[in-house]
Amino acid sequence: MQLSEENRQMLLLAIHQSIEEQAAIGANNLFQGRATGIDYPPNGGFTTEEQEALKLLQRNSVLQAALRKTLANCAAGVVFDLLNLIDGTSDPEHGDWDGVSLIDKTEEAEAGEFLHDDFFSTYWDWRHKRKNKNWRLDLLPD
Repeated sequence: MQLSEENRQMLLLAIHQSIEEQAAIGANNLFQGRATGIDYPPNGGFTTEEQEALKLLQRNSVLQAALRKTLANCAAGVVFDLLNLIDGTSDPEHGDWDGVSLIDKTEEAEAGEFLHDDFFSTYWDWRHKRKNKNWRLDLLPD
């Protein structure tokens, strides 16, 4: 069974909605001076110097709009890359890739392991494998 056209459309629209909402939340938090913490990566956050620099963004509505667009563009790029992996039109750099399929769930299908449950914890695997060892998002020393 394939992903139905209805579910395909709903999934893509939900992704666009999430990109817009998350970009707005991120830009608004910076604009309001509430960018004190971040969820990704685990154990991530801002250094004292970064927190001070972010204060420069407060109350600048033009910069807020530009940041919202930039954040949305970054999120859309990640989603587009993910969809290419799912579609099998690109391969991950690490390991052998057999591809995946999205299918409609049936009522009889048992809930298995959820990808979102492992997302944050696999950051540490990524941190170990990544090419650029001189730059990282988390606050831990190498």
